[in-house]
Amino acid sequence: MPMSHMNVAMRTWLERLVPNASHASSVIRRKALSKNVDVILGALATKKATPVSLKDLYRYGQDPSLRLSHAQFLHREVPIRVSQRVMELRCLPFKLSESHGVREVIDNYTSYVLDLLTMDPPETEDDLDGFQRYMKYLLQDNTEVVQTMALGVIQSKRSINDKELDDFRRLVDLVLVRFFTARIGLRFIMEQFVSSSEYKSGFAGVIESFCNPVLIAQRAAEDASQLCRQHKGIAPRVHFHTPKASFSDELHFTYIPHHLHYMLTEILKNSMRATVEAHPKKPMSKLPPIKVVFVAGNEDITIKVIDEGGGIPRSEIKPIWNFFHSTAETPTNTAGTMHSSEEMGQWVDMIREKKDEAGVIIPASALAGYGVGLPLSRLFARYFGGDITITSMEGFGTDAYLHIPRLGTNCEALPAPVQMSPGELDSTYVPYPGYTAY
Repeated sequence: MPMSHMNVAMRTWLERLVPNASHASSVIRRKALSKNVDVILGALATKKATPVSLKDLYRYGQDPSLRLSHAQFLHREVPIRVSQRVMELRCLPFKLSESHGVREVIDNYTSYVLDLLTMDPPETEDDLDGFQRYMKYLLQDNTEVVQTMALGVIQSKRSINDKELDDFRRLVDLVLVRFFTARIGLRFIMEQFVSSSEYKSGFAGVIESFCNPVLIAQRAAEDASQLCRQHKGIAPRVHFHTPKASFSDELHFTYIPHHLHYMLTEILKNSMRATVEAHPKKPMSKLPPIKVVFVAGNEDITIKVIDEGGGIPRSEIKPIWNFFHSTAETPTNTAGTMHSSEEMGQWVDMIREKKDEAGVIIPASALAGYGVGLPLSRLFARYFGGDITITSMEGFGTDAYLHIPRLGTNCEALPAPVQMSPGELDSTYVPYPGYTAY
């Protein structure tokens, strides 16, 4: 039976909405589901996301014989997790859900749920190619969600008066931390399936057994330099340093390299922009270099990024972790007013998409102005029990510390911070006891 691997609830809905649903054509099934999409999204959103351990995901990525069961799991799980995101976005305060950017994300996510409920779950090895193509499509179609959400929030913020602004920021932060944490988890389990289709030495899907942070930092510095030169015409040099004077195996650890690349790119581009702006009219040879220091501790790999970009006022340290707080100005048009939604979309000047060692798309990024990069990077770090901290000397520069826990040995014998992280649990973020949401 084509629907035999669907869970009972999904199968019951389809049978109720479409008589003999298991034999109905995909066109008829999609039409019936679309008529009842609100009921379906609401019911799916109330289900709990299924926790998937790093150990299991590592096995999925390493053992080709598990790909079919992984695909069947995704066919059941992705509609639940995507429906939860849809219902959260629909409930955004201050009419945020009515903004063009957020509305676009809601519509796209709703379409993904309908697509997956319409298609038959994979039952044999022959079904995997088609399902993998759709998973690739979801990952590629979903790469600009962060920018799209940013434009939606910026657009809605125009109508907020000063008295409501603090509440607006606080509620937006609460919802977006949950949204982006869950999105990291959703993309991770899909990326692990897609990447596991091709063998790559040293990798189990997107998880690398001996991840080299120095090499990844060098690539991140190249990308950040390209962005800085593109926007500022110049970029400071980056020096890499290991206190033990070796790039030895001590620094190699099990991790997801494209997560590390994203975090380092965001930190480095902030340092580069600040350095160029703090030293105007200086040629590149006279700009103070950015230093990146790598240390392998017993618990973490710590990467310290040191710049002489003028620092951040002490009163601004806490707000930098708020979504859409930015030390750079959001661009305006020639009349000095905010861009329209269409103009804002054109303003996003991004480097072309790149792929990492495992062939996974690394999201493109603007140099500054959204106020998303740093808080989102901290979510990536915290997803597996790490963190990002900032210390600043106003008038001189800033030190950023990226703490990355080792993901055990091939995701076994995980340290305590990883065991309690969203990545090892169910990809959810609970801000305080008693908090409930979809």
